[in-house]
Amino acid sequence: MKVLINCLIYGNRPLNIIANNLNRKGFDCDIKFVDVEGIANALNEGIKDFEKYDAIGFLANDIIEPDNWLLKKVEALNTYPNAGIVASSLDCERVNIQSELIISNWLIDTQVIDAIGEFNEQYFPYGAIDLDYCERSWLAGFKTYYVINCLAVHNGSHATGNEYGWDKSELVAKYSTIYNNNLNAYKNGTKSIKI
Repeated sequence: MKVLINCLIYGNRPLNIIANNLNRKGFDCDIKFVDVEGIANALNEGIKDFEKYDAIGFLANDIIEPDNWLLKKVEALNTYPNAGIVASSLDCERVNIQSELIISNWLIDTQVIDAIGEFNEQYFPYGAIDLDYCERSWLAGFKTYYVINCLAVHNGSHATGNEYGWDKSELVAKYSTIYNNNLNAYKNGTKSIKI
């Protein structure tokens, strides 16, 4: 499997977390550094050349991955039923294979990207980007999973704070109506799941 890992380096966090994660990945891959403001914008920069790869992954500069995290994600993507996106969990370690909405450092089968396209940049610079993408991938027939025995640690808060110069919780509240409207439109077919 040919994999590209995009290291998201926007902001002023040190890069030592990314460097340590890359040293413990356990699977060979190409690496790209992405320094773009806005989560969806950075993710879209990372998937530009998806046709060259079997899977595209992301590393945030504030998430500490477990040993062999990429190897575990590749194995999950290849073996979990109809897996389209897999991730390390942040809240608790998973012990059963169960499709659910996921966030965090994803590994995406490029078939998903081909089917649904880009991340939704309506949520600039932060919002329900991951949930929007998961819902669209489900509607395209793929499943999303947290990987068993792959618990990561988030350094800081993933839903609050302003370490990038904007208030995360304020943006989530601001975009909640847009997210709900998009979700309804995707489901009833008035808005394409492919962006």
